[in-house]
Amino acid sequence: MRLLLCLLVSSLMIAAPPPPLTMEAVRAETNPLRRFDRALRLAEARLKDAWKLVREGGVRAELEAAVADVTGASELALQSLRATGRRPGKLSRQYKRGELRTREFEKGLKELALAVAFEERERIEQARRRLAAIHEQFLNGVMTGR
Repeated sequence: MRLLLCLLVSSLMIAAPPPPLTMEAVRAETNPLRRFDRALRLAEARLKDAWKLVREGGVRAELEAAVADVTGASELALQSLRATGRRPGKLSRQYKRGELRTREFEKGLKELALAVAFEERERIEQARRRLAAIHEQFLNGVMTGR
């Protein structure tokens, strides 16, 4: 009986989804490479949340917060790679992944800006331009390796 109960509890723990990522949780990660991965996952999740808010007619403040988290998490990913103290040539795989993902996020924000009302576009375009600058820094790390 006790064994059955233990198996049931352990199967429920395995099946439970991980808690959603937050900026605070990502910033709290001490390993810079894990923080980089988590920041990119957070940016992707928040971009999906932004699209969901647009489709469902969500609150404008929530949409702006989601868009801000996409750019903030992308910037945190770049800062995390720099915090390792290694040159980009030694982290070429991570820089390339960051470059590809931020390019996807930038395209997603561009499409999102076209899907929202005219009044909301400027805020999303500002975030897209900021994300483009982050993307350029990832690309620079890939191309120069310095």
